[in-house]
Amino acid sequence: MSEPSKSLAVATIVPAVKSNPGRPHPVMGTKVLLSDGSELEGVTSVELKASVESGAWHAVITVLPREIPTISASAQFVEVDISDLKSTAREHARVAP
Repeated sequence: MSEPSKSLAVATIVPAVKSNPGRPHPVMGTKVLLSDGSELEGVTSVELKASVESGAWHAVITVLPREIPTISASAQFVEVDISDLKSTAREHARVAP
């Protein structure tokens, strides 16, 4: 399966909302936003590394990709006449097997 690749220059790590000022930020709820503004889904871990050689932070983002299965379906449209429940001339739609 061929999917378009996204070129990533910068990612923004948005920590979860801190509920208690005396405690560390919770991990659950942290988001990774890509440079195009979309959210990276399936993130299982984010590791920040600093290097003396480059002088910049590096993020190692582990992602568990999810494949959305394609579902094929067929449908048949049936036109049904509508009547009230008390009508003696009620018609029912019959669907062919």
